[in-house]
Amino acid sequence: MDRFLSMKIFVRIVQLRSFTAVAEDMEMTQSSVSKRMAALETSLGTKLIVRNCRKILLTEAGSQYYTDCLSILKELDTAEAQVKEFNLKPRGNLKVSLPDSFGRLYIVPFLPDFKKKYPDIHLDVSLVGHKPDMIGEGVDVAIRIGRLEDSNLIARKIAACRRVIVASPGYLKAWGIPEKAEELQHHQCLLFSKRKGFNHWRFTYKGKEITAAINGVMKSSSGDVIRECALGDLGIAVLPKWLVHNELEQGSLVAIMTDYQPLEFPIHAIYPQSHFVPQKVRCFIEHYQQILSQKSIIEKIYH
Repeated sequence: MDRFLSMKIFVRIVQLRSFTAVAEDMEMTQSSVSKRMAALETSLGTKLIVRNCRKILLTEAGSQYYTDCLSILKELDTAEAQVKEFNLKPRGNLKVSLPDSFGRLYIVPFLPDFKKKYPDIHLDVSLVGHKPDMIGEGVDVAIRIGRLEDSNLIARKIAACRRVIVASPGYLKAWGIPEKAEELQHHQCLLFSKRKGFNHWRFTYKGKEITAAINGVMKSSSGDVIRECALGDLGIAVLPKWLVHNELEQGSLVAIMTDYQPLEFPIHAIYPQSHFVPQKVRCFIEHYQQILSQKSIIEKIYH
């Protein structure tokens, strides 16, 4: 017995409530539908449906089996669609949302390589300073840094983001160099306004997680703005390593309080939940997983 065909017939019987309608829908004879249904119940050793006054009713076992069949058949359709896609060239429109600074530095420069590799994928790329409404804005895939809260999204980690505590030599000369977390409340600190609890910084210190209250003198949703203010001697900032890599090498910013490690942020590629992930989305994610795993880039964003 073709078990999957029998399951499909059973599901259509439940949905159409008619053996005749199922026979027409699936281009079978009514007797074939009845025989398939009887064979399925025999193999399972239980009744799934009851015909009563020309109505088709589900038994308790039938109700559970119907739910399970829907799930199994959906997985089967997804598996078949994914296998078929392997024989096709990735194609179609791909709408991508990127965080402004990280996207500009580490995603956009490698878009030409991606486009050359997949010429039939048409890109629509946005650099944004906010979390996009994936469904409402029709975004296929987005890059996000930090903890995720959206339960209706699938996330694949593609890298990790180390952060550092930095200040300019000019600021440190004027205000001194803090050595302990509690000293930060007596300093001028530059804050990310888009982070929850932005007036507190969290670190790991000697294997323990601690929170330090800080004195914020200005805040911004842009890492670029905070970096420029730090370079202008305005205060101390906690910034991603990738954003201040060059400044640290040049000495225009200095890493301080190195015993205190700001909490590491993951970098994810995210996309809407679906049993079937389009090939164009998979290709984009895999492309950047490979790019961000290169030693020359890892050293800038993490080490």
